[in-house]
Amino acid sequence: MADTTWPAATLPSERLAGLPIEELVVGTNGTTAAVEQARTDLEVALPYQSYEGPPMTFGEVSSSTSRSYTELQNVTDVVIVASLLIAGCSLAVGVISGISDRRRPFSLLRLTGVPVAVLRRVISLESALPLVVVAAASVGIGLLASELFLRSQLGVTLRFPGINYFLIVVGGLLLSLGVISSTLPLLERITRPEDVRTE
Repeated sequence: MADTTWPAATLPSERLAGLPIEELVVGTNGTTAAVEQARTDLEVALPYQSYEGPPMTFGEVSSSTSRSYTELQNVTDVVIVASLLIAGCSLAVGVISGISDRRRPFSLLRLTGVPVAVLRRVISLESALPLVVVAAASVGIGLLASELFLRSQLGVTLRFPGINYFLIVVGGLLLSLGVISSTLPLLERITRPEDVRTE
């Protein structure tokens, strides 16, 4: 950053004494000795608190930022998968509850000759379709919100997520659909025509 020209402060110099120090930039010739000397002088002159970081070079700041972004990405991936699994489990509970509530109508439908496969398709459609639609809408809204935030706050555009993001979303959806499909065998067991009782 040797060629960087720092803009002049708009504050009068007499106000500087009353303002807290947020950042202090020190120029060096880039040698290890000069960097370490500047670091030592800063630590002595301005001892940092436990919630602050020690004096760092731009390279160290960049490395720390990259590490933070990686950790944030990992946490986001876990949240995405966990959210989809929770949604799948909630839907599975809803499917079981719906089948139990409509036990008699489904049994009567089977008694009239409706194949179990048709009833399974009905249950799958009414439970899996909302999950897929909500997941797709959430992805779209999340990307749009990120783009709007980055443009308004940082003046940059969103870099489209890589293939790993979509693999995680699709994997979570498949796991959720698997949870839902695991409830379908219950349909055949509790809607046997011979269990229908006349009132």
